[in-house]
Amino acid sequence: MIASQGDTFANSTIAACGEALYTEDYSFIISYINKVLNNTPEVLFINFSSHQGEIIELTSEGWSLKQATNRDVLKLQRTQDSHLIDHVENIDKGVIKSGFVFSKPIIISGYDWGDFTIGLSDSEYQSLLSSYFRNVLLFSLMLVAITLLLLHGSSLSLSQQLTKLRETASQLAKGNLLARAPTDAIGEISLLANTLNGMAISLDENTRHLRRLARLVQDTNDAIAIFDDTSKVIYVNSALTNFFGEDTNDFKGMNLSKFFIHLKIGRSKQKELQNELSGSDFHDCTTDLTFKKSSEKNYHLTMRIEKFDLHEVESGGFFIILSDITRRKQLEQELETLAYIDKLTQLPNRRYFMDRMNEAVEEAEMFNTAFTLIFLDVDNFKIINDSLGHEVGDQVLADVGWRMQDSLRTDDTICRLGGDEFTAIIRGANDYDAISRLCDTILTKFSMPVYIHDHELRTSASIGIVTFPNDGMTTKELIKNADMAMYAAKKSGKNCYRFFSEEMHENMRDYLDIESALRKSISDMGLYLVYQPFVDERTNDIKHCEALLRWKHPERGMIPPGRFIPIAEQSGLIRSIGDWVFDQVCRQIQEWHSSITVSVNVSGAELVNSNYAERLRERLVEYDIEAHQIQLEFTEHVLVSEEGKNLPMLNQLKRMGFQLALDDFGTGFSSLSYISELPIDVIKLDKSFINRLPDDKRTVAVVKSIISLAHSLDITTVGEGVEQKKQMEWLRSKGCHLIQGFYYHKPMSANALYNLVSRGVTHAVVTDINTKK
Repeated sequence: MIASQGDTFANSTIAACGEALYTEDYSFIISYINKVLNNTPEVLFINFSSHQGEIIELTSEGWSLKQATNRDVLKLQRTQDSHLIDHVENIDKGVIKSGFVFSKPIIISGYDWGDFTIGLSDSEYQSLLSSYFRNVLLFSLMLVAITLLLLHGSSLSLSQQLTKLRETASQLAKGNLLARAPTDAIGEISLLANTLNGMAISLDENTRHLRRLARLVQDTNDAIAIFDDTSKVIYVNSALTNFFGEDTNDFKGMNLSKFFIHLKIGRSKQKELQNELSGSDFHDCTTDLTFKKSSEKNYHLTMRIEKFDLHEVESGGFFIILSDITRRKQLEQELETLAYIDKLTQLPNRRYFMDRMNEAVEEAEMFNTAFTLIFLDVDNFKIINDSLGHEVGDQVLADVGWRMQDSLRTDDTICRLGGDEFTAIIRGANDYDAISRLCDTILTKFSMPVYIHDHELRTSASIGIVTFPNDGMTTKELIKNADMAMYAAKKSGKNCYRFFSEEMHENMRDYLDIESALRKSISDMGLYLVYQPFVDERTNDIKHCEALLRWKHPERGMIPPGRFIPIAEQSGLIRSIGDWVFDQVCRQIQEWHSSITVSVNVSGAELVNSNYAERLRERLVEYDIEAHQIQLEFTEHVLVSEEGKNLPMLNQLKRMGFQLALDDFGTGFSSLSYISELPIDVIKLDKSFINRLPDDKRTVAVVKSIISLAHSLDITTVGEGVEQKKQMEWLRSKGCHLIQGFYYHKPMSANALYNLVSRGVTHAVVTDINTKK
């Protein structure tokens, strides 16, 4: 109230006198302040203090103007809204008067002039204070009287309530945790009753929890023993007594050393554990034990020793938990065994092989001995897998494992690396003659037929051989060289073995050089096509030809397709080459403007691409040609895939209008029945059959059957690789009228073929083109 009053006086006075203060018109200020002092007796004095040290003091007795030295500016925030107020006793030049002094900054139009101070009488404040003390004294006397009366009345009730609380506490002390104090009292007694009841509920819950924990400890499968701070047993659970077949009393008071003896822990291990337990920083430790009961199996246990925290158990101590991990150990051993065993063949796997190889190298280096590594790969296994299915393929691999084991000694390490690759480590052997006899034995075993699901299969294998230390000093080097020797065996015609030689390194470098040059030739247009016509021997017309890929190496000259096509397939370049070939054939057909159709060889890697048909469709649209102008040729093992997985793609290509041809028929594992299941238009009789015609009776019988079946299914047959007149005449007599081969024409350029067809000449031979397909 005083602050509001002072603020009101300050604001009005500063507003009235602000200009006079600024212009130093003291007469106006004195006149105005005298009116204020006369009309408002509660105002005792008014002071104006400038920052220059001038002080104007005005009271009801008069006024004065003086100059102050070293004047301290009031510690006010220099805003119009801030102020200071204080209650003082002597404010009027020695006359004892008390009042309030209110101060505020004088800010005139943003200019900080100084401070305004006003003295206000506190008579009304003193009056209110005296009245307050009188009222407080009267109220206190009345309160004391009422309190005495209430205390006398409540002492009896308090005594009764305290008696009930004491009875409840007594029941709780006797173990009756369900006892509760009445809560109908008021004040502190009610609070005390609620507190006592809360304590009873907490004790009841904790007791139930402890009982559950005790039951859990007692019934758990882990054996538990609790020791006091003197390392003596104070508790054992049922699992521990059952495990040892002893009574609880047998363990009470047992010291730690005797307990360890019960577990048959050796002296050194006992000492180690006791030293660790006695350490100042010890909290817990875990160790595995093997315990054997009399006339029983071994038990594997995990023993955990852990100290009690002192804030949990005042006496300290520790406990031991014994967990039976026998079953877990058995499973770990079984898993470790499985990790080294191939499930299909039950032979050791790659992981085991690598461990044994490293051991063999270390042992041979240490004792200056030798060993041999055999690397075996099943020939044509992919064809078996694709044509007859994975189930048959798996049984073939299992049979291969058995034949390897039957061929080698029991102490030789035989492993399956994966797929159709097998290895054998022959320790203490580096005699080439002995190893050759061993490999001959393996190949002889492989020559025996395999009977699976009414199929009679004859397998063969390619074997690479390296010896330590002649062919390598490290595991990695030996495996690489053995693999290289195995591929050399495959290139030699399969069903044979080869010892590693340095020449194979040269062949591998040659392979890599060809791959690199082939990759570059695709982008640099180093490849080109030639065309070999099909002649209808009845009319000598040429209405069809086959596009054959050729490559002229910039340094090596012509490289036959049989050399670079397998490299393209193994390196993944065949798809890019296939796209390029199809594109070139489309462009050539467009340029010819002729009715002649063209065969294009398709790799299996292209056919498995789900977008293959769509890519062909885009090329046909781009060059504005029809699908029936192109015949797609597939080898037998590509068409006859596992469970007909290529059949949907073949049917899609057939619906698009392409002619489908089966190339090299009879060289794989398919049967004649597959012809009726595939959407093919043409069967090309393989050159290996044609070469034996017409003199070989078996070949004659097989080819006659193929031609007869093809005619009944409305499938055209083509004699491929015909070079002799007698071959052509025999095929003509059996109804095979389309002939492809050197008897009529060698492969030729596109212009040469166009000129040949334009002239109607059929028997001219082009001699300047590479003759191998």
